[in-house]
Amino acid sequence: MRGLFLILPAVTMLFLGGCAYKTTLRESAQFENTLLKGQCDFSLIDKKLKSGDDAILWNIQAGSLARDCKEYKKSISFFDEAETRYKFDVDLKNPLITTKDRTKSILINNNLNDYEGNVYEKVMVNTYKALNFLNLGDKDNARVEFNRALERQRIAKEYFSNEIRKQEERNEKNLKTINNKPQDFNFNSKAVDIAMGKYAPNSGALAYADFINPFALYMSALFLLNDRSYQRAADLMRESYEMNPNNPQIKKDFALAETMASAMNAKFDQGYVWLIYENGLGAVKDETRIDLPLFIVSDSLIYTGVALPILRERGSSYGALFIKNGSGDSAKSEIVADMDAVIRAEFNKRFSAIAAEAMVSAAVKTISQKQLHDIDPLLGILGAIFQRVTTDADVRSWSALPKRFEAASIPIKDGNIEIIDENGVTLLKEFLPSDKNAIIYLKSALKGQITVHKIYF
Repeated sequence: MRGLFLILPAVTMLFLGGCAYKTTLRESAQFENTLLKGQCDFSLIDKKLKSGDDAILWNIQAGSLARDCKEYKKSISFFDEAETRYKFDVDLKNPLITTKDRTKSILINNNLNDYEGNVYEKVMVNTYKALNFLNLGDKDNARVEFNRALERQRIAKEYFSNEIRKQEERNEKNLKTINNKPQDFNFNSKAVDIAMGKYAPNSGALAYADFINPFALYMSALFLLNDRSYQRAADLMRESYEMNPNNPQIKKDFALAETMASAMNAKFDQGYVWLIYENGLGAVKDETRIDLPLFIVSDSLIYTGVALPILRERGSSYGALFIKNGSGDSAKSEIVADMDAVIRAEFNKRFSAIAAEAMVSAAVKTISQKQLHDIDPLLGILGAIFQRVTTDADVRSWSALPKRFEAASIPIKDGNIEIIDENGVTLLKEFLPSDKNAIIYLKSALKGQITVHKIYF
């Protein structure tokens, strides 16, 4: 008897492959460490892509790493593969596979299913591809990718809102079916109230419209402005300004775009430089647990629990940056897109469906635990161990995204450009041709670490 109690947890762990959650945490930490140290080490990426697990997640992570390493073609290749996977493994997924994945989520947990990503990720994939093409001097393909990013946003709201609604309806139906079985454990327990009350996500300080990424909109407008598509640039910059009416940088760019659009044969009379600043580390998912020891109130049940994802915001790097030219003109970077707010908006939209699925999973496992106990108390113990081991939240995230995007612009004039932090410390000095426009794209996840990409028009 005692030996059985000792071996059950180990057997259960082996049977489930229940280390998926811990493996995810360990590999995510390893990747983040590589990214923050500025190491161009693709060994973990190669290992994950070779295994075929979570191909979407590891291709977008790899695309970010390759971009940081200025391997733009390699970055595009990774993002291309992610796009292909999004299309065939998610958007066009066979309904039978979808049903199978849903069953695995309920009976075990969603970590056993391949990562399917989020709408904001798809938009950022096309936006980063566009930036990579600009770094390669390929404006034609950059235009294609910016258009794709905007189109994804246009169709996302209706399509994905319907998908989330269908998932919520399925979960609600499943919970009603479970709770209408009086002979089984009724899961209208305080776990539901705790989960939906205490852990329901809040709206945050800043919220954007569903599935809208202001950075993709702003960068598309900025590209078109520099590509001399002035009217289209003015139209998109107007949309960006309407989302951020108090933003002085967007207001300045909108005015410039309108001026150029209204002029005959307009052209810049001097070069301008824009600083685009990727600041800090974006929000990622963590797990929160609700574990209830049912043996206190029941002779036939030992444990039930729910694991839910919650958003954890990470830190910023430097505060606002300042860009100066040799004539003494300067401009302070302004937030043009809060990536945390973009992530939060979609997470909040999906949370009720995620939570309901977690409730269904807990209810099914708890009912099974009781049924096993009715056959043999030892089987009930096995069922409780199974439930505890498999109660994990899906916390997979594209961890390379920034906390926010900022922008500033000034005339180039004599060609000398300096970028300074909030304490007056010079981070970068550049000499730019005064007869061309340019973008200095600076990424800093942590203070002391910067990556600079330069784009000329």
